[in-house]
Amino acid sequence: MTIDLRPACSDDYVFVLDLYHKAIKPLANAWVDWVDEEQEAQFANLWRPDDTKIITLKGEDIGWVEFRRTGDEVFLKQLYITPKRQRQGIGSQVIRLLNEQARTAKSMALFVLKNNPAFRFYQRHGFEVIRETHTTLVMRRAMAEAA
Repeated sequence: MTIDLRPACSDDYVFVLDLYHKAIKPLANAWVDWVDEEQEAQFANLWRPDDTKIITLKGEDIGWVEFRRTGDEVFLKQLYITPKRQRQGIGSQVIRLLNEQARTAKSMALFVLKNNPAFRFYQRHGFEVIRETHTTLVMRRAMAEAA
């Protein structure tokens, strides 16, 4: 099963927002009173289609990833895969593709909610906690490490 990453466009917004809500709302409810309208406004303000790729499998949109290169580091802002496609190695393929696209970067960093099961996925890919806040863990790994 091989995935592709295609550039996001404005037509992808509904898919991206829906998947974000399904993934984050149950986790964020532990810390905030989730109000759909407020979260949608915040998401609309922060979403960067130029930094976003849609994850596809045989032409079907199955997820999305947002990342940005800043200096010597790649910041993995968001990675979401539809529930029916999770735990099939797709996230690992995305990490490998990001590694290939950012070969000259020295490190990759991300934030993950403390109660997000994806924390273990990132650990398996060599990310280590370097700092934490009330709600999130800041993780980093050297790009030379195997994904």
